[in-house]
Amino acid sequence: MQEFKESFDTLLWVKLETNDHEKWLFKRAEKYIKKLAKIPGIEMIAIVNSLSMYATHKDSDIDLFIVTKPNMIWFVRFFSTLILWRHGVWRKNEDIAGNFCLSFFITTESMDFREIAIQDDIYLYYWTYYMKPIISNNDTYEEFLKKNTWVQIDETQKSENIKYMIQKWENHYIMPWLYRRMNRFFKHFLHMKSMQTYLSIWSPKGVIISDTMLKFHNKDKREVIRDNILKKNFDK
Repeated sequence: MQEFKESFDTLLWVKLETNDHEKWLFKRAEKYIKKLAKIPGIEMIAIVNSLSMYATHKDSDIDLFIVTKPNMIWFVRFFSTLILWRHGVWRKNEDIAGNFCLSFFITTESMDFREIAIQDDIYLYYWTYYMKPIISNNDTYEEFLKKNTWVQIDETQKSENIKYMIQKWENHYIMPWLYRRMNRFFKHFLHMKSMQTYLSIWSPKGVIISDTMLKFHNKDKREVIRDNILKKNFDK
């Protein structure tokens, strides 16, 4: 996949350094991610997509990738959405710029992305390559990389990624069994709505709804990006 890096960077306007707008977006992201870090069950929060690639424009949002403990994904989804909504920074369809998109949650049981990769998944490869972790508890980012050795992240890029990482303090004030019961409640509350939305947009392949992965990319462009890059390289 590394041989496609130049084409990928050119196609998606990836830069080597952040501009002033992206520096502001990163500060904004860190501010609100620290609020999300207080939610029990979160193991990792990373910035992904255009901001992690330094490829934003003035209307870009902030995409977050969140990893949770097992049996906590619905609990974390509910409270992360609630917190961002209460602060007025949760992305709405008509209000995108600078706000947060919560479209990808997994548990630590689903960190091997070969399970969701399409053939020659160039976008997923570089999505992982450029990921910027902000919160990492119990060395979750390192474990994520071990599960995804098919993505060849060199030491220079790895150092660039973890520059933003801070360790999260984990509290244990409430018993884990109560968290699990609340997770089941929020699953009942959210699952039906998620499935209704999924079916209403004709079950796109970029959407996954399960107890270990919640992926809401209803406009999955991986195949288009892959085909454009492969065509460009084969035409050389």
